[in-house]
Amino acid sequence: MNATGDLGTSATPGREARIVARRQRIEARIGAKADGEDKARRERTGEGGSEESRSKTQVAETRSRIDRIKTTGNAEVTKVRIMGDSRENERRISEEVNRQGRRQKLLYEAESSARQNAAVAMKWSALFDKEIPQELLQEIEMQRDTCDRIIQSKDRLIKEFKTELKAKDDEYVKSLKKQAEDIDLLLERMGRQYGMLRKAFEDELDDVETAFMQERHELMTANGTELTSLMERRKEQEEQYMEARRGRVEEHQLQLQAQRVYDAEAYNILKIKMETEIQTLEQQLEEMRATYQLNQEKLDYNYRVLVERDSENTNTIKQQKKKLTRMADVLSSLKAKYAREERRYKQENQDLTEEYKRITEQFKDLQNKFQHFEVADTNRYRDVWQMNEEGITELMRKVLQADKIVHEQQLGLNWFPPSEHIFQAGSQGGAAGQRATGAADGGEGEGGPISRGQMDNENIKRMLELLCNEAGFLVEGKIQKLLEPLPPDEQNLLKIDSILKVLGVEGAADVEKLLSYFLADADNHELIHPNDAIKAIKAFVEEHQAERQRGGDTVKTAKREAGQEVTRR
Repeated sequence: MNATGDLGTSATPGREARIVARRQRIEARIGAKADGEDKARRERTGEGGSEESRSKTQVAETRSRIDRIKTTGNAEVTKVRIMGDSRENERRISEEVNRQGRRQKLLYEAESSARQNAAVAMKWSALFDKEIPQELLQEIEMQRDTCDRIIQSKDRLIKEFKTELKAKDDEYVKSLKKQAEDIDLLLERMGRQYGMLRKAFEDELDDVETAFMQERHELMTANGTELTSLMERRKEQEEQYMEARRGRVEEHQLQLQAQRVYDAEAYNILKIKMETEIQTLEQQLEEMRATYQLNQEKLDYNYRVLVERDSENTNTIKQQKKKLTRMADVLSSLKAKYAREERRYKQENQDLTEEYKRITEQFKDLQNKFQHFEVADTNRYRDVWQMNEEGITELMRKVLQADKIVHEQQLGLNWFPPSEHIFQAGSQGGAAGQRATGAADGGEGEGGPISRGQMDNENIKRMLELLCNEAGFLVEGKIQKLLEPLPPDEQNLLKIDSILKVLGVEGAADVEKLLSYFLADADNHELIHPNDAIKAIKAFVEEHQAERQRGGDTVKTAKREAGQEVTRR
């Protein structure tokens, strides 16, 4: 796998040769270009020395010579790397050929070994048919020889691979030695190149410094001459500026005197103008006073007009009072009509109350039927419980008998029978169910049909109305859709029945308990406010569920104790 990856990343011999040739052409082109630039620079320097300075010419020549030295050194250093790349390419090609040969040998060995292994495996089944020991021994010896030949073939291949591995190690050592020699040669050439570059830099630096010093001397001489001429010119310009400034000062003084005379005349004119404006403003003030007097008279007139309008408004108020009296008469007639309508509605309310009582009686009958079926279901549950309990008790006795046999006969240990409490623990659940049934029966006998002697029908009626109005959301959507075509009385009856089922009210005792949550004052039998109905329902449901939970926990505890006793035994 590694050989394949090395071959994929390496270049072919033709490609390496093309790369080497391309690099040589580039280096030759760079050298020729540097020589041409150096020659052209020298020609330009010789022909037009006045156009370029001596320092720039020297710097250009220095850079050209240093570039040639660098190019030559890079070519020598690159030659070592190119030779190393060529050797590495040849080594990778040879390694790929060897890898292909090893792969062919491995494939051939795998196929040969697979055929021989298949032949050996086929002969094993024939050995079971041999009944004579000598023939069986002969066949086994043949199988052993065949297996030895397979192993020897694999050993030969392993030995050959180990020999190649050792040769690879030797080749690796030689490659390291050759690389060390290349590195030494590279270091030697780099050192020689460094020395040449250092000497060239020093020589060229001296030449450049000499050129810069000569140019500096020439520039200082030229700049000194130019500075002297500039100073003389500046002195002449300063004298001219002083003369011009003196003339401007005299001219400005004359202009300032003329401006003072002009401003005095303008001030006199402005003073006369302002006095004239003051007189005009005094005249306007008199006119404004006359205008204010006229406005005062207009306001007096408007006040008299408003007084007359006030008297007219008083008359209008009197007329409105008369109209108000007529409206009071109309109100009296409407109140009388309202009293008649109220009496009529009270009569309708009384009729509806009688209808509600009838529906309540129907609800009581429905409640009694529900309790009857509940008692029947409880009895059926108790019978099933007792039947299952007897079966479980019998199984427990069989298990204990088997445990006794295992201890005494198999293990030789003393067996201690469990207490009879585990057989009674199961019956406690049934007893609890019987007690619950008895309680239900007692509840039916004590508070079954809701009679006037046990509860106040008026309070129950108002509580049921409050439940129907405030707890309608407890009725399922499907039931509400089924109630839509029914008359209102039947709708309310069935809605109350559904709400009581949701709340878990099963008998008269539960109704009394629910009523206690809806009574704000037990002495006066006053119900709570409708806004507190939801809180009362929530409190009743939480208390009711807690009582059921406590009853269920008693049965579960008895079952759990019985199971733990059986586990311990």
